[in-house]
Amino acid sequence: MCFSFSIWRKTEGNFFPYGVASGDPTTNSVILWSRIESSIPRIDVQYEVALDPEFKKPVTSGIVSTSPEIDYTLKKEVQGLEPAKIYYYRWSWNGHFSPIGRTKTLPLKAEKIRIAIASCQHFGAGFYTAYKYMLQDNPDFIIHLGDWIYEFPVYGTVCARPDPVGIAVDLATYRAKHRLYRTDPDLQEALRNFPLVVIWDDHEVQNDYAGRALSFYNPERMKAAYQAFFEYLPIRQQKEWKLYRSFKIGNLLECFLTDGRQYREEDVWHPAVHAPVEATMQASAPGRSMLGSEQRNWLLESLKLSHAQWKFIASGDMMMDIKLEGKPINLDQWDGFAWERKEILKTIRDNQIRNVVVLSGDSHVFSFGKLLLDGEEIACEIGTAGISSPAGKIEGKEKILKENPHILFNDTEHRGYVLVEITPSGCSGYFYGISTVLNNKGERLLLKEIHIPSRF
Repeated sequence: MCFSFSIWRKTEGNFFPYGVASGDPTTNSVILWSRIESSIPRIDVQYEVALDPEFKKPVTSGIVSTSPEIDYTLKKEVQGLEPAKIYYYRWSWNGHFSPIGRTKTLPLKAEKIRIAIASCQHFGAGFYTAYKYMLQDNPDFIIHLGDWIYEFPVYGTVCARPDPVGIAVDLATYRAKHRLYRTDPDLQEALRNFPLVVIWDDHEVQNDYAGRALSFYNPERMKAAYQAFFEYLPIRQQKEWKLYRSFKIGNLLECFLTDGRQYREEDVWHPAVHAPVEATMQASAPGRSMLGSEQRNWLLESLKLSHAQWKFIASGDMMMDIKLEGKPINLDQWDGFAWERKEILKTIRDNQIRNVVVLSGDSHVFSFGKLLLDGEEIACEIGTAGISSPAGKIEGKEKILKENPHILFNDTEHRGYVLVEITPSGCSGYFYGISTVLNNKGERLLLKEIHIPSRF
């Protein structure tokens, strides 16, 4: 049965056309988000939180001020909430009400957690029908692994719907991209019903960018893209655009959300695919980093200290190595940072850290397989296809899979998402494809079901 509710306060006009959202839940807090249409230099908007969608059982309320300086976006961290509790919220100004949102705090402990995994949602390439089917799954929250927006309007020859913004290059156009993407009704409905946990990849700024290079060559563009991202996503504002963080659900799950772009070293080859031998050797040089030393140390120490049964690493890029004729295929993924990947896997192996699962996006294909170190399985990886972004024709797919037997499942034909269920005994993944994203009538197909048994 599809989970959704549709209580709406009728008003003249729509002052909240981009809907509402919540995100970064903890056991006692959550971030609320919306945007109001206004031309007033400063406007005070009320938020309300209640235990029921009729707001007869109020919990808290307050005022958030917004202005053109933050593009009239609204964000509020509501604290003092109870664990594992469903709350309803809305925004209002001068008798005009937003849609009513539903959110949920994290539990102190749990026997089962259900997460919807999404990535790569190019607006022009297709409709976000996958989010409609997420409503049926009733996840505890959604994890989005990056490419929330795309800086360019048309993906190859695919054009399912127009993108009038064009190419985003400055603060005004990045903001316009976020507004455009938020007009998709299925995305709005999913964000209205479930909290969101999000990281970024490259297209929130530009294709295949490395932060340590772009911060030198075009710092204004990178800052504009980052500012728009933090304005339009329900995420805690941290110092210097810090994005990496973690959350924990009792002793069942700890999830480490990584930032693979901001601290990344410059590409050794562009475009990143099918690089020459010299470039692949340079990409595996000792010390070469995607995460930067501070984030890498945080991740390694956090993994060693975690007492959670399941440890998830959310990555914008695929971590499994994929080679053709002995050479990495794509140096923009973790294959371009082989030394650092090995450091992570060595830490997991040497400290006997069990039940590690990497969640990855970027590739636009579904995948499941093993992360190996010296031939030994160290962790598993679940990769999701894009919500709408196409994979294109992959030349020599059969040969690639034959040369990489650690890839146990791969689907390049469908867009969609992955539903992951975590219990003490095991972790299950359901790979859901959408029959078409060229219109909003695509049907959901279960492409594959996998199960990872707990090792202790």
